[in-house]
Amino acid sequence: MKLKKYMEQKNISIEKAALELGFAYENVRRYAAGLVVPRPDRMKKILTWSKGKVTPNDFYTEKE
Repeated sequence: MKLKKYMEQKNISIEKAALELGFAYENVRRYAAGLVVPRPDRMKKILTWSKGKVTPNDFYTEKE
């Protein structure tokens, strides 16, 4: 599942996601928009944070 879709389904704002993940707002915005692929360490943190719903492969697959 794409990060943006996960955040929409869980009603999580970019601000809240950034705070919970410990990332800058702008980084989360870019990840969610598909403009930037997170580094592997950040992908792992997103995977854990989303309880396995957003996987590293989701950052490389076509848009949903």
